[in-house]
Amino acid sequence: MSSERDRFFARTMHTPDDDARAVLRDALRMMSKALIPMHRALINAAREDYALGYEAVGPSRLMQLLGDDPFFAWLKPMTALIVDIDEMARRDFERSDVDAIVDRIQRLFGSTPEPEFAERYVPILQREVDVATGLAALRQALRKVPLKE
Repeated sequence: MSSERDRFFARTMHTPDDDARAVLRDALRMMSKALIPMHRALINAAREDYALGYEAVGPSRLMQLLGDDPFFAWLKPMTALIVDIDEMARRDFERSDVDAIVDRIQRLFGSTPEPEFAERYVPILQREVDVATGLAALRQALRKVPLKE
């Protein structure tokens, strides 16, 4: 087997799960399933805020702004979180990896979120039903993570 092929399988495949890891993998997938529509709703709300303060933007311009405009920088930790969860759900992982994801979620969406994120997130949460619904779904997914032994 080529080393390139080995690296591909290491990134995209996982060994069969035991019962404990299957539960954790399912919880990861549920977290992602909750975060993706909430992320989309936050992007749409931020886009509307940007249009009020600056200018309306189309989809291609929005993609550029999401990548490099300070107005949208607060969304980057959430974007990275979704990517990391989706990558982890496709490969082997340890319980500590899941715990680290849960900690990151708590830092963004817990009772005391990171101030830079909360400053923009909380007002949108209070006015956007899709964001509130996403948060409820995320909390349900977090309940699927078994307590540490």
